[in-house]
Amino acid sequence: MALDFKPITPGLGAFVNLKGDAVGASGLAETLLAGLDRYNVLVFPQVHMSDDDFLDLTAALGDKHDNGLHRDGSEASSKGIFRVALDKDQKVQRDIIKANDFWHMDGMNYAGPVKATLLKCQKAPSEGGDTGFADLHAAYDELPADMKARITDLKVGHSLAAALGRLYDAPGPDDVARWDAIFPRMERPLVWTQACGKSSLLIGSTASDIAGMDEEEGRALLNELRDWCTQERFTYRHRWSDGDLVIFNNPALLHRSYPYSDAAGRVMHRTTLKGTEPFHDTATPVHAGDLY
Repeated sequence: MALDFKPITPGLGAFVNLKGDAVGASGLAETLLAGLDRYNVLVFPQVHMSDDDFLDLTAALGDKHDNGLHRDGSEASSKGIFRVALDKDQKVQRDIIKANDFWHMDGMNYAGPVKATLLKCQKAPSEGGDTGFADLHAAYDELPADMKARITDLKVGHSLAAALGRLYDAPGPDDVARWDAIFPRMERPLVWTQACGKSSLLIGSTASDIAGMDEEEGRALLNELRDWCTQERFTYRHRWSDGDLVIFNNPALLHRSYPYSDAAGRVMHRTTLKGTEPFHDTATPVHAGDLY
């Protein structure tokens, strides 16, 4: 199926025109996956796709994660869709949604990260709530040679406590125990070179420490790398309209939501595709909680 991809920035993102009823068209999935590899973020403006078409598109692109952690009793949740909204009664769910305001990569608690994330805008926020994307491949390529040499063999600790702890002035032992039950500390390579030959930095809000490094020094390095990767020249910020659909190449990116209030009314529907490539030199098991 032929589609017209219109670049958004010189290096990141493309607009795509697609009608919701075209989901089953021959060759669509292959065309979209090729576009995702090239542009990393695909934006379908105001496509107003139904939940059923959304699920059909997800299935056409790959194997969907099914995760009980995100069930909230909504109709969308009963279909296997994560409803992203701040009206959650369950504390951990609400905290996870609030923690989306920090730069992160989806599925760091899996043996390999989420292949792609699909976001459908049910209700655009009245204020705030944009989603930002940062191109890790481009950011790594442009790192100074001395920084590449410094970080090439380092390992990073990732955990849910690192991400959700940012929301609390002083999280207690019960908070940490609850978070560790979902996603305890796991080590990942700091530099992850994928089968395509491109490298990502496995950083973001779940990154807590660098193995074997002084805590303060490790945190300073992680912050420096995050700030480098999220410079304007490596990023695209999407402002949502009702009916927008965005698909993004998760292993190539950091992403985040920009803060918004409960009153903004932002509602997103989200699915994720299982990863196809594990983190190298790691023996950590696959865990059940797809956190972001």
